[in-house]
Amino acid sequence: MNYKIISVIVLFALALFPQISISQTTLSFEQAVEILLKNNYSISVFSDQVQISKNNTTRGNAGFLPSVSINSNGSFNNNNTYLKFSSGSDIDRKGANSNSFNTGIGLGWTVFDGMKMFASYEKLKSIQNQQFLNLKIEIENNIVNLASIYFDIVKQQKLIDATNQSIKLNDERIKITQTKLNIGSGSKLELLQAKADLNTQKSNLLKYQTTLENLKASLNQLLSYPVNNIIDVLDTIPLNPNFSYDELKKTITYNNSQVLFAKNNIDIAKNLLKESKSSMYPTIGLNANYNFINSKNQVGLVLLNQTLGFNAGFTASWKLFDGYKNRSLISNSRIALHQNQTLFTQSTSIVETALYKAWVEYSNSLKALKLEEENIEIVSENIEIAMERYRIGSSTSIELMTAQKSFEDGIARLISARYFTKMAEIELMRLNGDLIK
Repeated sequence: MNYKIISVIVLFALALFPQISISQTTLSFEQAVEILLKNNYSISVFSDQVQISKNNTTRGNAGFLPSVSINSNGSFNNNNTYLKFSSGSDIDRKGANSNSFNTGIGLGWTVFDGMKMFASYEKLKSIQNQQFLNLKIEIENNIVNLASIYFDIVKQQKLIDATNQSIKLNDERIKITQTKLNIGSGSKLELLQAKADLNTQKSNLLKYQTTLENLKASLNQLLSYPVNNIIDVLDTIPLNPNFSYDELKKTITYNNSQVLFAKNNIDIAKNLLKESKSSMYPTIGLNANYNFINSKNQVGLVLLNQTLGFNAGFTASWKLFDGYKNRSLISNSRIALHQNQTLFTQSTSIVETALYKAWVEYSNSLKALKLEEENIEIVSENIEIAMERYRIGSSTSIELMTAQKSFEDGIARLISARYFTKMAEIELMRLNGDLIK
């Protein structure tokens, strides 16, 4: 019996996810997140929306600031003019010129609009926050997608390693069976079955390799890399078991992005209602102008007219009746506010339920992982004993096949259990808003 193979089996099974030092070419999950935030197309689009809403959030857009404008106009005329006065004199002029030039600067400022400008500014800030939450939700969804792909790559690599180990076991099994057949104590049926099992493992290896390449292509797409870019990831799935359901339940309504989004919509609806109510009050505005007027005529009573001066005033208006339009607007704004309050309550309930389900999934995944870690020690020792017994002829090929199948299934379940535990952990972090800060 090749004892080196048995030693490799045991070491491999007990160290499926070692903590290792990595080379500079290996992409960690944290590094992948950084690249995602920098390169991902959808995140870039949402980031632009945040910048647009930030640009819109100004006191000027809310109506706080005055408007200032400069206006100028000029004209030139050439006319044949005939004037007859009451005194009996007259003027008859061919090709008489006249020209004028006017310029002025004007200021208009709404100083009171029923507090609408204050509500509008708060609404703009809430809309900006809404766009930020949209970005945060998009980032969280992309990180979850990234985690699913990244750690699935690790999972497939582990399955490939496990399958290669199974191929080595089958090679050893074929050698033992061939030796037995050569000395007359074996069966060709057992040899054929061993070769068939080897081909099955080779087929599984091709399947895992195909899945791995497709996952790497998906990872490249998510990170906005060329599809054939070579990516190496870590060969371990680290876990963070420091979660408390009671603590998560206390903080989730303050941290969850969907709940915060629904709460922010209430703020927007409140300010829209305030804007609607502002029409019930008068509007007061100030205006001021500084003008220069210059006019010249070759004929007429006034040959030159120049004016330079300042004027100021105010306007006040109060809409007393508008056909009940504003009353309908206020009523609809109240309904919209109530809708958003209801949606907030619903969102909170949905998130709390999702947290409970995610916690059950996470807790059971941890338990399953612990069982599989214990089981891998059992099946590793079992395959070692079964291989040795088969070598010395004290057991049948069926017993060895059963032990080998248990070993292969145990490794596959352990790899999957660690992957699903990690994804359950990621979901808890997403629900509590911990994926990004």
